[in-house]
Amino acid sequence: MSFTAIVLLVAIATSAAGFVAMRLRLGALPPSYAPARGSSAAGVAYAFTVAFAPWAKESASRHLPSYLAGIAYHAAVFAALARLVLSLFGPPALSLLDAATAAALAPGLLCGVGLLVKRCVDARLRALSVPEDFFVNGLVDAVLAAGLVASLRPAALPVFQLAGALLIVYAPLGKVRHMLFLFTSRRALGAFFGRRGVRPSARARGVLGV
Repeated sequence: MSFTAIVLLVAIATSAAGFVAMRLRLGALPPSYAPARGSSAAGVAYAFTVAFAPWAKESASRHLPSYLAGIAYHAAVFAALARLVLSLFGPPALSLLDAATAAALAPGLLCGVGLLVKRCVDARLRALSVPEDFFVNGLVDAVLAAGLVASLRPAALPVFQLAGALLIVYAPLGKVRHMLFLFTSRRALGAFFGRRGVRPSARARGVLGV
């Protein structure tokens, strides 16, 4: 195993330990004593399907291009993370996997840069932003760029691994943590509001078939 692969592996282990420590510090959710008026499972299903649709969010429906760019951006991030994990098993020659990675990372990188430019030039977004927003966007863009280059030129894989290790180590410390806690928080909220019968609505239940 190469030096950069070892660095990446240590970064993954360190980040995982950080996430586990944060989850343990939060403790268990308080029990619900009120009688159930709906289905927790239906609420969770809603949270991970219909609730992601642009018409379920006013901000998304009003800014559809940014919403679609965000989807492409996040899809590229997950593709890059998956490629980083696979890189621990050795640097393969240019292959179908690398071509698929490049196809996911290229549009994601363009969207990420576009979103960063929008944050910089839009006075309203700039007023709502903190320095970390610009740092994280730039760091993720750098990882995607390194991943794209490594997909086209396997010799650049060590740079991709080091950039990815930096992002992974930083993940529990800043806003990047939402890439994991998005799933746990949506599951918890979906189960809560589903049990209370608040979500999904009657219309959404028809879409979900529940």
